[in-house]
Amino acid sequence: METSDIIYFLPPALLGVIAIAFLLLWRIGIVDTWHWSAAFAQAGLGFVISTFPIEPKFDAFVSGMIFMGAACCYSIAIRLHFRVPNSKFWHRTFVTGYTLLLCQFVFVMESLKHQLFLTDFAFACVLGAAVFAVASKAHRAADIALVVTAALIVVDTLARTFLFTFFFESSDQLADFADSTYNLAVHITTITIGLSFPFAALGAMASKAIDRHRDTSERDPLTGLLNRRGFEKQAVRMYRADSEGAVVICDLDHFKEINDRFGHAAGDRVLIELGAEIEGVMGRNGCAARFGGEEFIVYLPASSLEHATTLAETLRTRLGRMDWQSKGIHRQITASFGIATVNGLDDQMKIAMEHADQALYSAKRLGRNQVMVAGVSSPLSSDPHVWRVPAIV
Repeated sequence: METSDIIYFLPPALLGVIAIAFLLLWRIGIVDTWHWSAAFAQAGLGFVISTFPIEPKFDAFVSGMIFMGAACCYSIAIRLHFRVPNSKFWHRTFVTGYTLLLCQFVFVMESLKHQLFLTDFAFACVLGAAVFAVASKAHRAADIALVVTAALIVVDTLARTFLFTFFFESSDQLADFADSTYNLAVHITTITIGLSFPFAALGAMASKAIDRHRDTSERDPLTGLLNRRGFEKQAVRMYRADSEGAVVICDLDHFKEINDRFGHAAGDRVLIELGAEIEGVMGRNGCAARFGGEEFIVYLPASSLEHATTLAETLRTRLGRMDWQSKGIHRQITASFGIATVNGLDDQMKIAMEHADQALYSAKRLGRNQVMVAGVSSPLSSDPHVWRVPAIV
């Protein structure tokens, strides 16, 4: 077998194997859509037609439609990976226009140059539009590699089609494509550049799956807030050594009674609402977690006790004013809060959490539905619900 023969057989064989691999990975949940497998399968089939031609017009038209199908599947798969909306109307309109022009160039004009230019240019437009749409969403290294690889394919496709259309003299007969320099160039660039695309896609899928697994292990499935493990990691990342922060611990009052009287489903709705309120009040200024049961914790880096107290009092007030009737709970829901200063992490964070927990215990012991701050024993503000408790040593 000659070297040139190997070059012609490699793309369809490799793309076929890749298509099967992506299909299996989709079935087990690592790849998030079947469009990857469909795209690589169609690309491989397009190369099969050029390697084993049947009839010139049939080959030109069918291969053109197959490669356009591959481009659309690539576009959809990339957009789905980055969660960017895909316009079905735009794809259908573009493919309809492409099909009409392809029929004109193949069956009426019988022009190989026009058919190749149209197919490659349309392929680059569809894939390029997807790359442009998702470029700003690529933050992980693997995602950036996927976008860059896809962009290289777009550039390679455009460069090749313009080069061979306007600067190289070649036959315009459909029957001459299989033995043309253009066909050889397509196979070579596919082997050298194009085959990096599936590996980049696989890397992006694997990276996304790992991050999804990590996120699942660090988040509370009910509220969507961090769990204890996730909170500890996030607090380390957010810590600022040049300023002190604050820890706020929140605990729902008489939560067991809510579960006993109205059911655990109603209790879950209360937890979900409180989690959403905490995120809404906190914004991006800290990290929040559900530590278990009805207990929540918030870490506010570079925040004063006054700021943390304002946040806690806002939460307490909002929770107490919420209407729970529509959620099947015919009573008022309140919560108690404990706050302490954080001067560092590791042991200091643990100490701060202990201080905040003791402040919370004081809030519970003194009647619940109030904010207590670990510090001196005097009112923190004019609000009768906000107090400081003696410092804990």
